Amino acid sequence: MIYAIVGKLYLKGNIADLMLENGGTMKQIDWVGVKKVVILISLLIASTSLMLHLTSPGTTRSGFPAYIDPYSTSVQNLHLSNTVGYNFGIEIIGPEEIKTNGSSAYLLLPSQYNDYLNGTPLNETGALIGLTDGGKNSFETTLSDNLNLYLVFANEGNTTVFWEYYYYVLPISYYPTFLVAFTGAFIAIVGFTSLYTGWKRWFLAALGVQSVFFLIRVFTLSTYSLNLPAIFWDLIQIEPYNDYQYFYLSWIPRLWEGVWPYSADMVAYLYPPLWIYTVGMFGSIPSWLPGLILFTFNAATGILIYKIALKLTDDTIRSRFAMMLYMLNPFTLFYGAFMWLNPTPYVFFVTLSFYLALIEKEKLAVALMAVATLYKQFAVIFFPILVILFIKRGGNFNIKEKFFIFLKHSLIYSVIVGLVSLPFLMVSPTYFLSQVFPWNAEYYGRLIVFIPDSWMTVHANTFYLWLNFPKWFTDSIAFLLSNYVFLILSGVLVYGGFMFQKASGLDEQEKKHSLFMKAILLAFIAVLCVQLFYPRGSYKFYLLALTPFLALLFDTKDLELRSRDTFNLQSHHFFSIIVSSAVFLCYRFIYFWLLGAWAVFYLSNSDSLKGLKNQLLRASNRKEISPANLEEINSE
Repeated sequence: MIYAIVGKLYLKGNIADLMLENGGTMKQIDWVGVKKVVILISLLIASTSLMLHLTSPGTTRSGFPAYIDPYSTSVQNLHLSNTVGYNFGIEIIGPEEIKTNGSSAYLLLPSQYNDYLNGTPLNETGALIGLTDGGKNSFETTLSDNLNLYLVFANEGNTTVFWEYYYYVLPISYYPTFLVAFTGAFIAIVGFTSLYTGWKRWFLAALGVQSVFFLIRVFTLSTYSLNLPAIFWDLIQIEPYNDYQYFYLSWIPRLWEGVWPYSADMVAYLYPPLWIYTVGMFGSIPSWLPGLILFTFNAATGILIYKIALKLTDDTIRSRFAMMLYMLNPFTLFYGAFMWLNPTPYVFFVTLSFYLALIEKEKLAVALMAVATLYKQFAVIFFPILVILFIKRGGNFNIKEKFFIFLKHSLIYSVIVGLVSLPFLMVSPTYFLSQVFPWNAEYYGRLIVFIPDSWMTVHANTFYLWLNFPKWFTDSIAFLLSNYVFLILSGVLVYGGFMFQKASGLDEQEKKHSLFMKAILLAFIAVLCVQLFYPRGSYKFYLLALTPFLALLFDTKDLELRSRDTFNLQSHHFFSIIVSSAVFLCYRFIYFWLLGAWAVFYLSNSDSLKGLKNQLLRASNRKEISPANLEEINSE
């Protein structure tokens, strides 16, 4: 087959004549044709290996959580049917209170389980593994026939506890076939990178870097935790949360088993409905498949960054640089390409919405922002920015006209969100509302106590609790946070400030450009405000939502991207990625201060504040500012 393909390309003229003639001399090789052949062969290898991989894909699944009521026993039957050689492994993680309540877990063979049913105590059955003293335990084996196991949880205490377990069933060929498929795909990416020019070459190069992170992640899925060295938790606090295995590989199989997303059986699912149905659309076999969907959203956002920057600057070099800042940002690489965490779909649709707003497809932009909200609730913070942008760049509307524009876009937004949410509201209104729109009652207790655990969110009060500030002070901060006072004030400043922004520029197009970049800056500030003041607290991976905006705001000396000079790479162009790296590595109880300083720095360098400061300076040099001359100052 390969020779046939090469011959066909040769006949079409894609490969130069490679035959020796005239005394052994070789004619010039058409390297473009050679590259195409290499790409074709690589794709054939990748597709063939992938098909072999998928014919016996194995499975990896989280059993989080198994709730055990007081003085009761729960049994999980793991019946595995296989006709090929495979590796099986299971890891059991006990609750923290295991030592005080007599809770235990045992993995039993059928004969051992029968002995247990006939009265043999669990600790005398000769179980494959038993866990009675906290921590975790694991069992691994290699088999070539069916396996039938029983996981028995016993709770002798008077409180409900939950256990976690994670198992994998992987054919012996699982990793070799995937590695060959990946190698073929990677060589094809490299081939396309050399074949294409311009932004496509740079995008494919960055995609190649991200795909290496993807490959490494696949090889970590056979264990429950990443098993990273302690330095990543103790010193370099990058927060490598394993939500993908802990939650996603529990939710998605249950969804395919018919479990309703907003029910007691879908424990801890806190996202709007589109997320689970999109990420789980192909199931979770093989276990990297949902991760591929999250990875694709993450990478595709880079293309949108290029399109937005090109539309704004008409400069391919500047636009490529913005795209690369997004693609190679540590948040994008680690949380999006490697950890496969939940924000990537909504970040993509938020970015797409802003792109549509830039090309003045306003209704579609609002519709896509509604779609983004149906992936993650946080997208709602960008909706007012879009509406204000549409109002301000439309001209000198009166109050009635402004209200009509606001009402029209609000209707589009709310109808889309409402229609998609309606089935879930009808079937399980209590679960849906409590999971998707939790109120502040549950937050206050966690906001007044310092919780050092690495899995816990951090919030604006964590720093003060960590340093043992007076109780009256930390209680006051907790009260303001839990009642959304800081968030409301942030909204007033961000949205209100945008309402009073003036577009600067000589012509209508320049004014629209200026308004759009002000919207990008305020979207950036809005993300930081949510990160700082959300009462539930935040994780660093929430900052994935920041990366599209800071990629466009890379030039701290020209935040509105007005310059039309030839782009020359300078040190200040790397400011955003340097600060991103600092936040990424920073100790988790203090990185909020970096975020605050980042927001102040960008605002102080924005054209809006600079213009206001210059106006005030000029006015103070001429005359004292008074209500009588404020109108004159504003007009300047």
